[in-house]
Amino acid sequence: MSVAARYENGVFRPLEEVKEARKGGVYRVFSQDELRGLKDQTSWLKAAEPGFQFWDNDEDAVYDRL
Repeated sequence: MSVAARYENGVFRPLEEVKEARKGGVYRVFSQDELRGLKDQTSWLKAAEPGFQFWDNDEDAVYDRL
C-alpha cells in the first residue's frame, strides 16, 4: 500500500482515502527522498533477473505461487 501523507501537529494525515488499512495496524511512511534511495538500492535486483531464467520452467512453476 502506498499513500501520500502530510505531517501536521505531530500526526501524519493521509492526503487520500485509505481503504486497505487495518484498525490498529502500524504503517511506515517514507519521504520521496527515502523512496528514491530504496529504489536505488534495489535496482541491482532487476539487473540480476536474467541470471535466474533457468528457473523459468514447467517443473519449477509450482514454486512461482509460494
